[in-house]
Amino acid sequence: MKKSLGKGLGSLIRSNETNFINKNQEITKTEAYLTDILPNKNQPRKAFNSELLNDLAESIKINGILQPIAVREVDNNKYEIIAGERRWRAAQLAGLTKVPIILFEANNEKTFELAIMENVQREDLNPIEEALAIKELIEKYNFSKEKIIDITGKKRTRIVNILRVLDLPDKVQKLIAEEKISRGHGIALLSFKEDANLLEIAQSIIEKELSVRQVEKLSKNTKSEVKSDKVKKDIYIENIIKILETKLGSKINVKGTSTKGKIEIEFSSLEELNKIIGHIE
Repeated sequence: MKKSLGKGLGSLIRSNETNFINKNQEITKTEAYLTDILPNKNQPRKAFNSELLNDLAESIKINGILQPIAVREVDNNKYEIIAGERRWRAAQLAGLTKVPIILFEANNEKTFELAIMENVQREDLNPIEEALAIKELIEKYNFSKEKIIDITGKKRTRIVNILRVLDLPDKVQKLIAEEKISRGHGIALLSFKEDANLLEIAQSIIEKELSVRQVEKLSKNTKSEVKSDKVKKDIYIENIIKILETKLGSKINVKGTSTKGKIEIEFSSLEELNKIIGHIE
C-alpha cells in the first residue's frame, strides 16, 4: 500500500513549504531552543513512525537540520510549529538543544491550512488523516471544494474519493490508517450491500491478500447472488398464485415476499364471494 499522509505538516502544498508559506511576506530566519517550540495541537498527522524518526535523528546527528522548521510566535515567547514537527521530534532524539526556524505570522486557520498543505504535498498523511484534515477545512473553516482543489492540486473526483473512506465503519478506517488495507480497498468495500459485514470482509482482504480488483469482483458477485435469490422468491410466489387461482377460481394478488406479505382475492359479485368461501371451507 502506498504511504500517503503521515509524515508531518507537508502534504497539501504544491510547492515546498518555505516558498509557499513565505511567498507573501519576508522570511525571518533564526534559531530557537527546542524547549521553546511547541507542537501544533491541530496537526493533521496523528502518527509518527518511531523507526523512521530514529533514522532521521541519526542523519541529523551527522548532517544537522538541512531545512528549517516553520513556526509562528505564540504567547510567553514560545513558538508553535506550522511545518516540520517530524524534524523537531527527531532533533530531540538527536540531542540537539537548538534548531533553525523560519518565523512568520499566521492565524489558526492559516496555520492549519499550511499544515495540511505540507502533508499532502509530501504524501505524509495516511488516508484517514488526510480525509479528516480536508473534512475539517470544509466543516470548521468553510473551505469550498474549489479552494481545496486549488491548494492541494488534486482533482475534484480525487477529493471526493479521499472523503468517501470516512463513510466506512471506524474499525475499518483503523485498518486503513494502519496501512493494513489501502484506500482503494476501502472504496471497494463501500460498494457492498448495506447489511454486509465490512469489517469481516476487510479481515478477509488482509488474510487472503486480495487486490482491489478482486474485492470489486467479490462485491459484484455478492450482488448477483442477492439478485438471484430475489428471482427465486418471485418464481415461488408466482407458483403459489397459480395454485390459488386454480383452486378458488378468482384473481389473486400477493404483496411481499415468500416469508412475509399479504394475499388479496378479487371478486365482482356476491355469488363469486360465496364460491370462494365454499372452496376455502
